[in-house]
Amino acid sequence: MQEKLLRYYSQHCSLFLENFNQALSGFDNEAVHDMRVAVKRLRAINLLLERLFPGKFDAVENEMKIRELFRISGRIRDTQVQQQLLSGYISQTGATFSGYQLYLKKVEQKSIKKFNKCLAETDAEEALRNMQKIASGLILASPDEAINLQIILFVSELMDSSRSMCQNQTHDENLHEIRRKLKQCHYLLSLFDKDDQNLLLLNLTVKKLDKVSELLGDWHDQVVAIEMLKKFINQASEKDISGFHRYLRLMNNFSGKRHIQHRKIMNYFEEKLDF
Repeated sequence: MQEKLLRYYSQHCSLFLENFNQALSGFDNEAVHDMRVAVKRLRAINLLLERLFPGKFDAVENEMKIRELFRISGRIRDTQVQQQLLSGYISQTGATFSGYQLYLKKVEQKSIKKFNKCLAETDAEEALRNMQKIASGLILASPDEAINLQIILFVSELMDSSRSMCQNQTHDENLHEIRRKLKQCHYLLSLFDKDDQNLLLLNLTVKKLDKVSELLGDWHDQVVAIEMLKKFINQASEKDISGFHRYLRLMNNFSGKRHIQHRKIMNYFEEKLDF
């Protein structure tokens, strides 16, 4: 497991740099997405290392530099996804939303500007190298048995926490955090060999996490759609928006899909994950 963890960490550092540099050349949708996934996977391993070496994982400063870029890139990613969703709705209905399309493009460009400003103040590649060096040293100092045990314990705690948050919520205010925790479970469990005899249910669990991640991702897109459309509508009066009622119909479309997706998630939680 130690060797596999080293390869995994190195692989996702490389994937981050590859997509980071590709994103900088034009902020391609997929490059931004893949860059962010690499950061999420590295974050899951960093949390594992914090459990293996309490108080000794001193890569926090370097990690925070990467995570700030990650945070800003999230805004870029959100606006790119919203432009795709809007294009799909336009194709289906034939309606036009030139004002909102322009607004989304401006928000994306503003976010890219913030990203570049942050980048000018941060040497992301150096921060990543430093973080990888510290993490690699700790991984080399971790016996396979200790890594395996902490992964199992960590995943169990994340699942229990997610289950508790799901049961205690009135609406879906906890789903963002549950989504984050379940992604970390997926990343950590993917470290095990699929034919590991000690984890006979591993493949089934990973497949379930794959599916729920997909459902939560679709739900999140609709939540962001509602938030961004509300901001656009609230900043302009009805007379300033051509075809104002079309935007209300668009809002209803997003709200309806969000509700449907929320119901699917709750059903899946109950039926497949025993939440």
